[in-house]
Amino acid sequence: MRTALLRRGLRATAVAALALTTTLTAAAPSTAAGPGPHRTADTAPVPIEVTIGPDGIQAPDSAPGGLVAFRLTTTDPAGRSLQVLRPKDGSTVDQLLEGLAQAVSADPAAAAHGITLAQERGEALGGVHATPAVPGTATTEIGPGTVHLLDFTSFLSDPQHPVLRSLELCDGPSATLAHYPDGIVITHETPGGPRFLTEGVTRADGHYLVRNASDEIHEMALQRVPDGTTDEQLQAVYDAILAGNPPAPGPQQPIIGLGAISPGRSALYHAEGLPPGTYVLLCFVPDHENGLPHTFLGMHQVVVLS
Repeated sequence: MRTALLRRGLRATAVAALALTTTLTAAAPSTAAGPGPHRTADTAPVPIEVTIGPDGIQAPDSAPGGLVAFRLTTTDPAGRSLQVLRPKDGSTVDQLLEGLAQAVSADPAAAAHGITLAQERGEALGGVHATPAVPGTATTEIGPGTVHLLDFTSFLSDPQHPVLRSLELCDGPSATLAHYPDGIVITHETPGGPRFLTEGVTRADGHYLVRNASDEIHEMALQRVPDGTTDEQLQAVYDAILAGNPPAPGPQQPIIGLGAISPGRSALYHAEGLPPGTYVLLCFVPDHENGLPHTFLGMHQVVVLS
């Protein structure tokens, strides 16, 4: 059922379906790797350490702006999601959150309206989906001023009571993300809908530059899937769910990856201790026209990371 699919527990339902009916053999985490071959320590920003758990968000009150890195850790076994936001001139953070609350609505029309409002009222500056075993870092250019760190996991469950923390960014050094990546992911529009375009996404320990070249907000979530899974199989699952005939849920795999970024923005994503294997890139952001998550419209791509 479409409305049931789009309830606030959307991620859990969709993620369970993505596992299909194959049981994954648990993989031992690999040792966290150091900088990629294009990444130089002297230009890498010192990460802003953010922890999200049952006690809320732990983060500093201020940090340098410019090229900013957010490193997320969590003790929540199910994982947590950090979303970094900044209201646009003329809007408040409450107005931005009002739009986001509608965007996670169970009603597709409300979700479409809400994500449109959120895009008009604020900038999605990236973020991180992380688990205790796989922390992650998102690096992006952010100028001086106040940004807001949102516990997006708790927001999905209770958007009327957001867990939020403000962070003041002062003047800081600037640099280009182009010096960093091992691979590139571009989110863009096609005649068939929004899609991922990838190059060099092959390493579990890679640093990946994500560029939003579309006119909508997108994220790059990552989820483990069984070896041999194809995008055609995934789309068949989504189509079945939309038709009201969902398959029996398979074993649920946690979400990691990069949070939402606004059109025209770029961010660098790196996962620590990510086990090699088959993964799928996903975007759960609702479409601004029909309110369906972009992944249901074909915005998913299977990659094999070694």
